[in-house]
Amino acid sequence: MLTDIFTPADCAACKLCCNFHKSSAWETPALEKELIYLLQEEGVPLEKREDGSTSFYLHFCNNSENEVADCPMLNSEIGCTLPRELRPFECRIWPLRLMKQSSHLVIGLYKNCPALNDETLQRLVHYATTELLPTLKNYAEQHPLSVREMNSAYTIIWRG
Repeated sequence: MLTDIFTPADCAACKLCCNFHKSSAWETPALEKELIYLLQEEGVPLEKREDGSTSFYLHFCNNSENEVADCPMLNSEIGCTLPRELRPFECRIWPLRLMKQSSHLVIGLYKNCPALNDETLQRLVHYATTELLPTLKNYAEQHPLSVREMNSAYTIIWRG
């Protein structure tokens, strides 16, 4: 979805969005029903969360908040093993995040994404708040469990 802004090589070199500390495990994507069925057929470990959403199961070995678990779909050499069109929506829009602040839908941007520079930042913000905005709003309406509470790690680039 953002391949005009980030190259697959940019993302494969980093994989920041595919590694989760215990404290950031909330950021694993809420999976769409269709994708859940496909992943279950493939034997991918999934878990139901307290908010009712389903996501990838992350295996943590100890109680350290700094322990990191990789997404089970991450291959350290090639990146995500899912075909681009089957990746969760939240993964396809990273470093953007659909969030809510009070009762308002907001688009948050994780500015610490290593693939962002001044040029890509400007292009991403423009694209997200113009061309992509109807898709983001529609997705948020159709998949409310994908809309997260506002988090201070994100900068608001659009507020509805």
